[in-house]
Amino acid sequence: MKKGKLQAGVSEVKITPPAVGTFLIGPVESSTGVHDELFARVLVLDDGKKRIAIVTMDICGLDFTLVEEMRTEIERKTGIPNNRIMLNCSHTHNAPLTIPWYVSEWMKFEEEMGEWRDKLINSVAVSVKIAISNLQEAKLSFGREPVQIGFNRRLYTKDGIVMKPNHKGAVMPWVDVLRIDGNDNKPIAVLFSHAAHPVIVHGASTLISADYPGYAISTIKKSLGRDVVAMFAQGCGGNVNGKPLQGGFKKAEEAGTILGNAVVKAARKSQLLTESNLRSFSLELQLPFQSPPTPKECEKVLKIKEDEYEKARVKKGANEKSLWYAHNIVLVLRDLLKIAKKGEKKTLKFEIQAFAIGNELCITGMTHEMFAEYQLWINEVSSFKRNMVFGYTNGCESYIPCEKDFALGGYEAGSFPTSCAPLAYHNRLTLEPRIEKQIKAGLAQVLHKVRKRVNVKW
Repeated sequence: MKKGKLQAGVSEVKITPPAVGTFLIGPVESSTGVHDELFARVLVLDDGKKRIAIVTMDICGLDFTLVEEMRTEIERKTGIPNNRIMLNCSHTHNAPLTIPWYVSEWMKFEEEMGEWRDKLINSVAVSVKIAISNLQEAKLSFGREPVQIGFNRRLYTKDGIVMKPNHKGAVMPWVDVLRIDGNDNKPIAVLFSHAAHPVIVHGASTLISADYPGYAISTIKKSLGRDVVAMFAQGCGGNVNGKPLQGGFKKAEEAGTILGNAVVKAARKSQLLTESNLRSFSLELQLPFQSPPTPKECEKVLKIKEDEYEKARVKKGANEKSLWYAHNIVLVLRDLLKIAKKGEKKTLKFEIQAFAIGNELCITGMTHEMFAEYQLWINEVSSFKRNMVFGYTNGCESYIPCEKDFALGGYEAGSFPTSCAPLAYHNRLTLEPRIEKQIKAGLAQVLHKVRKRVNVKW
């Protein structure tokens, strides 16, 4: 292709796991069937000198091992370097447990879902290769449309933070849309991003589902064409839930339709990007965890939880879900005791990855379950006129709250001995409050580098 001419290629592939017996985080049960198929979708961009790939997947997330294996296989099959491959997950809760959450079912996933896991890696890599074979001259345009299908889920009460709608809390009140037109000036793809947990189905069903993003994609295809590859990228929705929580498929369809119609509106009035040169920059940080409790503190709480579990286990009519949680709390605390005995300071890998199209658009991806405030901050400080910001990108092994949230606690930002997400994720520890400053400094560096980075040797 001629230098300066941008090309785009797209593809999609089904990645639905076994219909029956796949553990789902939403209902905390094994699946009993498939309501709608799960997909991986790929966008490859090539400016004649460099090539990048964006992959979106209808799954909960990726642990770092799976990220590395998937990127390695994509690079092996396509030649696209590891640091120019962006992997985003929608975080639907009615999909396989692909993040290191709690203990028992994660161990089962590692042991029992190996065949599907290997197939996932290969399918995504082959799909990227197919997208490359589909490369054609393309025009890109960007649109943003007001829409909100979720609520901030951290409500302050006299008893502390509870998971209920906080109408004054941070949310993402828009959808970002990148429209990709092919040779005939008709859309071949739209990449769209909104920030909200896909938990409208959640515990209301044991069927596998993409939740509201799936319905949004169906709505987009009805308006823009069945052959259009519509790609949903999850934003910084760590503290935002799609509404209503556990509302079921009808409510998920309503929310997805609202979002999909906003995407179509944004795509139709999107503004053409006039630059075609691609740039990328990645930065890896190590975020510090707080020190673990003492072994004595762990042993005391562990003994209480072990006794509670044993009593519940022998009790007639014990609720299976309650037993599941009680058992996993015991396993989690045993892990934490090992960490406490070692007494070593632990850190969490945090990757920031940015793709820029000239100086017109920057797509920034961050690992883990980012709070919405980070996305809002990037939109305020970025020197790019247009920004797309993704969470759940290239790995998901923790929540990333803001400094103020650690003092408030609650599910996402709590700490031992309360039952909270930091204990559920496999590091078992709460991050230091100062990570917000560290992350923002890293983001500022990446945004600067990817904008200024010209005439570099790739």
